Amino acid sequence: MKTNINIVIKLLVLSAAVLFFNNSIFAQKQLQSAKELMSRSEYAQAIKVYKDFISTSSAGIQEKRDLAECYLATGNTIAAEEWLAEVADNPDHTAQDVLKYANVLKSNGKYSEAMIQYQDYGKMQPAESSKAKEMVNACKKSLEWIADPAYTDVINADAMNSENSDFGLMPYENGFLLTSDRRLKGKSYSASDIYGWTGNPYLKIIQYKEKDLSIAPRELEGVNNNYHNGPAVYDKHSGTLYFTRTKMVKMIKKPMNCDPTSWYDNSKAKDYVNRLELYYATKEDGKFQQPVAFQYSNPESHSVGHPALSPNGKIMYFVSDMPGGMGGTDIYYCDKFTDGTWGTPKNAGNNINTAGNEVFPYIAADGTLYFSSDGWPGMGGLDLFSAKGSKENWSTPENLKYPINSPKDDFCMVYTGEGTGYLSSNRDGGKGNDDIYRFIPSPPKTFVFTVTAKEKTDSVNLGMLKNATVQVVGDSGECPVLFEKNGVYYFRADCGKEYKVKGSRDGYFAAEKVITTTCQTRNDTVPVELVLDKIVINKPIVLNNIYYDYDKWDIRPDAAIELDKLVKILIENPKINIELGSHTDSRGKDKYNLDLSQKRAESAVNYIISKGIDQVRIKAKGYGETVPVNKCIDGVTCTEEEFQLNRRTEFKVTSISGGQK
Repeated sequence: MKTNINIVIKLLVLSAAVLFFNNSIFAQKQLQSAKELMSRSEYAQAIKVYKDFISTSSAGIQEKRDLAECYLATGNTIAAEEWLAEVADNPDHTAQDVLKYANVLKSNGKYSEAMIQYQDYGKMQPAESSKAKEMVNACKKSLEWIADPAYTDVINADAMNSENSDFGLMPYENGFLLTSDRRLKGKSYSASDIYGWTGNPYLKIIQYKEKDLSIAPRELEGVNNNYHNGPAVYDKHSGTLYFTRTKMVKMIKKPMNCDPTSWYDNSKAKDYVNRLELYYATKEDGKFQQPVAFQYSNPESHSVGHPALSPNGKIMYFVSDMPGGMGGTDIYYCDKFTDGTWGTPKNAGNNINTAGNEVFPYIAADGTLYFSSDGWPGMGGLDLFSAKGSKENWSTPENLKYPINSPKDDFCMVYTGEGTGYLSSNRDGGKGNDDIYRFIPSPPKTFVFTVTAKEKTDSVNLGMLKNATVQVVGDSGECPVLFEKNGVYYFRADCGKEYKVKGSRDGYFAAEKVITTTCQTRNDTVPVELVLDKIVINKPIVLNNIYYDYDKWDIRPDAAIELDKLVKILIENPKINIELGSHTDSRGKDKYNLDLSQKRAESAVNYIISKGIDQVRIKAKGYGETVPVNKCIDGVTCTEEEFQLNRRTEFKVTSISGGQK
């Protein structure tokens, strides 16, 4: 009996070992299959196999990396973040794992979390610390842009979009062209029409023949082939369509599994790499002729695609990773010759191109270049930028900020009118993977003014002035309601209107500003700072640029402008009484200078009274040369500039009648 029991035990152990061995073989086959699918860019299928493998086996850090890569390739950054988080938590993670995790956090709009990962990356890679700081600063900027968005509405162009990818919209004839991998109505699809990477049909250039989007789009006739096509741009000057095609180039790759005992022979594994080619087709008798490869396409070596044209059609811009670039993909350009051929490609220069990827250029009617980049600091993924110039001479690119840009990929901008146009994006909340979005200006209809009364604490600095009174009057005479909090006044105002904002307080000169609200501002909160100067009795205040003709006391037009400013002060401060004093330099007889200065002072006072100021509030006083401000008295040699300082007109407050309002 004991012998039989031992035999049973041995059989059970053997069965378990066989089962374990078979499961191990099956798991290895699953893993190999997943890697092969990934190597063929069949990411959708690879994800399924990786998930099956992970559900039955203990996944290592590399399998989690691979699964995250597959999710990134299919645009599922949420799932990619989940797996990269596990990779980053693994003790064997690398600096590149941390960087990739930070990037996907940023792409998902988690800027605060991304900043922590970028800082960790900088610590792990000291040589990249400055780059890590740039990435942290880009996250901070992104949060600022979201908090203070541009006044532009970005709206999903729902009628143009499908549940798949739709991008690269371009006006064409009476409608639009765009690139899409949607299933078109009335067309059947076989297995050879489906792209393994996405599980969707290959990209095609499709056409909305009318701006009536209720009419279903069709493939643009005469330009698409059986693989990827698009995006495109049409040159109306020559009737030529320039567009991108993707070519699969066969490559001999190194074995994926280097284990010599493996039952998989990968020593001669052949794979394909996707390369972009630029094609063009000319329209004759309303039909596009057979597409022809652009003369500088060289798919065996590098990619050329994403065409754009200058407004006159004489310069073509495109994207390439050809040797000699700045890194990644760069924007290049060619000049068009009179015979229709194109000159040698030239790099658009390091004012535009970076070590990253610059893609999808577009030249607006005013010559402005719009393009996408992941090399310039941005919100995440590809951001849209603009630059002024041409060829290789460009201004520093400007990020178009939020909401034109988002944490995701934003690209393929085109303008269709004053401040309006379209862009493409895979931002959250879309209908498909990539969607067409319309952007339109959306300036604020109302503004919030914040008014702060301040006084000089010294010759340079200002401090808040408490207990000031603030008044606001609109150009139609209306007085907006004011709200006060901690000494700051708030009121709402309409765009396109003029407002007079006045601050006053007893013992201070009142201050007034006139502000017109523009309807094209980015910011709907407008700060207004009113500086009130303290009134000091009998302290002279010089009125600059009060000039008289030689031996004259008539008020010249240029002097009237300056005296009008004093009139304004007297109107704004109705309780102050002043003395207006006129001074001469030391040249000439004492009595002559005294008489001349008195006449000039009286002439200035009379002018002020003529503007409606009560004559009891203002007194004229001529001082001649008796109160110099420098050394230039009788017998002292001085420059003309020094004499000029003494030829001045001043006023001083002599008294204040009651409270100042």
